[in-house]
Amino acid sequence: MQYPQCILPVAPGFLSGVMTRPLEGSARGQDAAVTQTLVCCGVQLRPLRGAGSHGGLELGPPLQLFAEPPAPRDRQPAAPRRHYVPDPNYDFGSPVWDPHSSAVYILQGEAVLRLGGDDTVAVVAGEVEERGYVDGSSGVARFTVTEDLASDGAGALYVADGGRIRKLQLPPGEAGAGQGSQALAAAGPSPAAAVAAGGALLGGGGAARDEVVVSTLPLQLPPGARVRSLTFDSSSTGAGRGSSLLYATNTALYHLPLGATAAAAAPVLLAGAERVRDAVDGGGPDARFAGVTGMVVDGEGAVWVLDVYDSGTAVRRVAADGTVTTVVTRVEGYCSCPAILPNGCLALCSDTLRVLYLGLKAPPSCIAAAPPPPPTGPPPRTLPGDFGALLDRQPDGTADAIIVVGDRTFHVHRAVLSARSDYFRQQPGVVGDIPVVQAQAVAELADRLLLPELCQLAVAVVEASVSAGTVVGLLLWAEACGPAFSELLSRLKAWYMEHPEAVLEEALDVVKTPT
Repeated sequence: MQYPQCILPVAPGFLSGVMTRPLEGSARGQDAAVTQTLVCCGVQLRPLRGAGSHGGLELGPPLQLFAEPPAPRDRQPAAPRRHYVPDPNYDFGSPVWDPHSSAVYILQGEAVLRLGGDDTVAVVAGEVEERGYVDGSSGVARFTVTEDLASDGAGALYVADGGRIRKLQLPPGEAGAGQGSQALAAAGPSPAAAVAAGGALLGGGGAARDEVVVSTLPLQLPPGARVRSLTFDSSSTGAGRGSSLLYATNTALYHLPLGATAAAAAPVLLAGAERVRDAVDGGGPDARFAGVTGMVVDGEGAVWVLDVYDSGTAVRRVAADGTVTTVVTRVEGYCSCPAILPNGCLALCSDTLRVLYLGLKAPPSCIAAAPPPPPTGPPPRTLPGDFGALLDRQPDGTADAIIVVGDRTFHVHRAVLSARSDYFRQQPGVVGDIPVVQAQAVAELADRLLLPELCQLAVAVVEASVSAGTVVGLLLWAEACGPAFSELLSRLKAWYMEHPEAVLEEALDVVKTPT
């Protein structure tokens, strides 16, 4: 099925990650939660404007990054801020928001960087240009081939390091460290207080409990396999999996339970098979992947996987039970590092930024923001607020139109509908009977326009018209339409199984029987 998409060209190079963080400071004085989506473009972080709405998207100018200042010495003023100059030979990649420390973490070379709320940057583990395999505190630890980064939101980061998964345990004092130099200033005028704050927030002072500690998970991968992608599944508890770290090799997807018994937990295959390359939908081990280049979990616990084959990229959905469904058959070129934007779109990174309008539920990390300050008086009246209150009061005699959807009635205002919708400007009214010959087209269009009630009405018309001569065609159509039509597909299959003789008699030319 085809989905609306937009393509944002950028300067020559390859994009390597998209993430969303809550804005602080100026956002605290606003009523609505404010977020900022950042795109890794080489050694730049560029804001993606419009990621929280369904308007136009635009890449803004790069952030001004600053080096995190050292803790001031006794009776010495704090050092002035200076610009951070990243190593031009190693791109930024795999950015992730961590609510535990209120900071963004980014890979560069073989190092893990922290981006604070005031855009200060510091290395928290590893060295950009130095490879190695060493566990231990942040100043000692080394990485071999960093490929992806994930956060559990509770004080730990996970790095895909070739054939290993490395855990970075953030210290208790790391919470709030993302404030950077602002946190140092908040320590007060006392030099001793500033030194203490610097030690707690930046890992200074050499105290082991204030440092990031790197360890290697006791994970045995199949020979030749590498961890290509990581993501943390915070939504999987409701799906029966519990809190899990998901990881993907080239051709298989696993979940690894975390928690008190994580050290002894064994990974569980979710979908795919090792050393078997193909692109086949199906359940769990029966599904096949050609080459996984990235994955992300939506707000409902479904995993969205990028699978590259034949110079193109497929977008595939993995349900909680491991069922794999191809949603977008082909996107031109090699795409990786998927991310779900606050507006429910799926962003893919390549030499351009591709954004697919899939209507996904954004994960909590995309919509979290700093709480607004406590109210000091009656909130100021706004036009959106007044319109909202007007709708909440219905029916109150001011509405001049009625929309009926199924057995529900909505009292509305023609002026508002006309101002906000080109369709209603031409013909505000109700949805009448849907002709059978138009029902499939109406269902597809309603699904694309995110009108679930209209889609269900059209689907009901389609289902009511099923016959022995049409069921095969409807099965193929429902399967091609994607996840939104999965329930209809199941009911059509059940109808087919109840009437096999009639179908063979009426539609013998389209039904293949084993010989």
